Amino acid sequence: MINAPSSMLTTGQNLIRQWWDTILVEETLSRDLYSKLTTIFDHTSNVNIPMGSLVMKFDTPAAGGAFSTTIGFVHALNGTPREGTAQPQILNEETLRWKSQTVYYNEFSHAFSTSGYGIDFNMEKSYYDAMSLATKLLGNYMEELDGLYTRNAFVQRMSRNLTRAPTNLTMGWNERIYVKGVSNADQPAYSLNLQTATDNIGRALVKAGTGAQLDAKFLTWLRTKLVADRVEPLMINGKKKWIMTIGTYQVFHVHNLDNDKSLAKYWTSVANMNEMDKANMPDLLGDWMGILLVEDERAPTLEIHGSGSPYTLNVGYMLPGNNDQRGTSIGTRDICTIHGQAPLIDWNPTKIHHEYDEYNYKKWIGKGAFAERGKMLRRYDDMTPNAGTGEQRYCGLALFARGEVQNY
Repeated sequence: MINAPSSMLTTGQNLIRQWWDTILVEETLSRDLYSKLTTIFDHTSNVNIPMGSLVMKFDTPAAGGAFSTTIGFVHALNGTPREGTAQPQILNEETLRWKSQTVYYNEFSHAFSTSGYGIDFNMEKSYYDAMSLATKLLGNYMEELDGLYTRNAFVQRMSRNLTRAPTNLTMGWNERIYVKGVSNADQPAYSLNLQTATDNIGRALVKAGTGAQLDAKFLTWLRTKLVADRVEPLMINGKKKWIMTIGTYQVFHVHNLDNDKSLAKYWTSVANMNEMDKANMPDLLGDWMGILLVEDERAPTLEIHGSGSPYTLNVGYMLPGNNDQRGTSIGTRDICTIHGQAPLIDWNPTKIHHEYDEYNYKKWIGKGAFAERGKMLRRYDDMTPNAGTGEQRYCGLALFARGEVQNY
């Protein structure tokens, strides 16, 4: 007779068995708006920028292993003409004027590891196929990371991987910033000095206060400013348009019927818009005088610290994997991006590729995704720049107070 044990211990003396439910539930991620926008409006051109493009894209390898290259911008002729029969051209020719921008790329990567054999592997192998899951998870991660780099460039002029060695660049601010709730004279002035530019933004935000949310009056003012500032629009279906991404809190304010300046009664609704526009921009909210409003669930935020100069401004981003570092207080400012014609430069000499790693005789295995890329705001300048020499007429930022979202 075989005596059965009186109890099944879990300390290793008796049989241990663990059962896994083979139904895998993945964490839900918020979709990245730019995955769609850059797919639709992405064209490759090193000479003329397509009128409907959000990205000026370079796929060419770096010459001679260099991690930077320079692109040029030529001014249109605007000199005084010679008029009359006694007006010679000799010594009165207009000199060609040009500016340039140096663009960079740097490496980035992410990896996933799991067991190759052994107890851990045998317990988990019925739960998932580790490497096929790794491929999907790495793909999702890289899509979100690409969106983060895009927002980095719009807000702080470059993707954050360019701040690492060997490029070691320093982030700044988009010089074209529009603050809701302050006069034209109080809009933040651009400065080559980073702290001065930060202080100018900080002073405007303090003056605007925490009650300045997106509304119809601001959009009408913004459309006037975009034309006056010569921010080059996109050409979408033969019409001049700007695309403005807005965070979810601002979506509430522009739709709030209790707000006298909401857009709810006046704008062109999505139901009446072009079918291609709706297909290309699934989060499209509507059209206000040529400004297409698109909801961005991952829109960044801005937090201001300090009661005076020197101010500190912290940008909060939605990082890959629902790692949300955005501000949540009522005093948080929402950053909305206004997109014109090809405002972003994307240098991608090495596409994302996967590599396997096996160590301890395949006891552990890993898979990583690797690429080389640099995203930068398209901005040209003189060799010896000052605050007024930069040419950045392709995008801007609009800053709004978050405000409370109430249902009563």
